[in-house]
Amino acid sequence: MNKPVEVEQKKIEKPVEKKVEAPKKEIPTEPKAPVAENIVADDGINLIPTLSKEEVAVVEKKKKLNIGSIVSLLILVVVSILIVGFNIVSKMVLNTEKAKLAAYETQVNKMTQKIISSNAISERIKLYQDILGETYSPKGVVDYINALASKSGSAKVSKFALSNDLTFSIEGEANDLEDISKFWYILSSDPKVETVTLQSVGNNVNSMRFSFKGKFIIEEFLSSAQ
Repeated sequence: MNKPVEVEQKKIEKPVEKKVEAPKKEIPTEPKAPVAENIVADDGINLIPTLSKEEVAVVEKKKKLNIGSIVSLLILVVVSILIVGFNIVSKMVLNTEKAKLAAYETQVNKMTQKIISSNAISERIKLYQDILGETYSPKGVVDYINALASKSGSAKVSKFALSNDLTFSIEGEANDLEDISKFWYILSSDPKVETVTLQSVGNNVNSMRFSFKGKFIIEEFLSSAQ
């Protein structure tokens, strides 16, 4: 009889799986902040001494002074801008006022010229009236003498001389001595005759000659008195 073959069963051991760890990534380190001047590394030596309170106060004071200077400078700039702006505005206003003043001066000059021209015309008119008033008409004087002679009767004036002050000389004829005397009386009593003198009396063939000299009152014969 066949004997059963006993197979020795061996235990099969499973291989142990080893975990392989992934290589660790290096994390970049951030650069360290610079250490203050008065702080050194652990292994370093501090060569800069720490500021004292007085020095810290001086530094703070300098900072305050710097800030004050900046503020003062800003104030100065603002004031300068305001001054420049005020000057510009003032100049603009001044130019406007100058333009107005120039326009007023032009108007005043025109009015002054008109007034001067008007005054000159008025003065000329007045002067002409004065001259006209101080003149007399020689023809009017001669006509007046002839009118007086006609009142005497036969007396007639043949020659007549008259000066600027109305001094006169007349010569004429009459039928007789009576008419000459009458003419003399009329001249002497006339209100416009200032003086009169009989210069000569003579005989002609058929008449009597006479000559008188005298002066009229000039105001009575001026044009303004007429």
